[in-house]
Amino acid sequence: MDLFIGGLTILAVLLMITGLTLLIGKFRKNKLKIKQKNWWLITHMIFVIIYLGGVFGMLLLAVLTKFTTDNNLVYASHVFIKRFDHFLVIPGAFGSLITGIWLAIRTHWGGLTKHYWVFAKWIGNIVAIILGSTYVRIWISDSLSASKIASGMHPLQNPAYLENRQLLFFGIAICLAILFFLVVISYIKPWGKRENAATTP
Repeated sequence: MDLFIGGLTILAVLLMITGLTLLIGKFRKNKLKIKQKNWWLITHMIFVIIYLGGVFGMLLLAVLTKFTTDNNLVYASHVFIKRFDHFLVIPGAFGSLITGIWLAIRTHWGGLTKHYWVFAKWIGNIVAIILGSTYVRIWISDSLSASKIASGMHPLQNPAYLENRQLLFFGIAICLAILFFLVVISYIKPWGKRENAATTP
């Protein structure tokens, strides 16, 4: 139940961010000039790189825990996974969401719902953020707690740790797959324009 409420809260925050960005964009009728668009695009790509780099780094650190028996290294890996989440993934996710929406509404793409690929990017980013901020965040915290040596039990002999680590792999892999999918559709821009896009704000 707590996860469901947490997911709904994050969704509400993301929709408020989207609504606020759209509202600000409505008051600025003129489209971005080429130079402005390029700078916004560069900023967007920097946030995407930070986001992808953070998630990929988390995955590498999680994989490292499968190839070591040093409990200090296992614990340190999970500490750094948490730091990557706080200082790379979260700013990258929100930065790419806001700059992506701004580019969608202030350029020839004409908003979030005019082209299928733009809409898919927006929804995909929201899904990745909700997954990361609910399930993956909990698995990170639980893996970190379980990786401490408690009662003389090594983390790799602790069933709670092994289960949380497996769930963490699964969650990070799904987030990474979503992000790679979003990068691909950004490049190939599939599916075209919606038929009723002319009437969509």
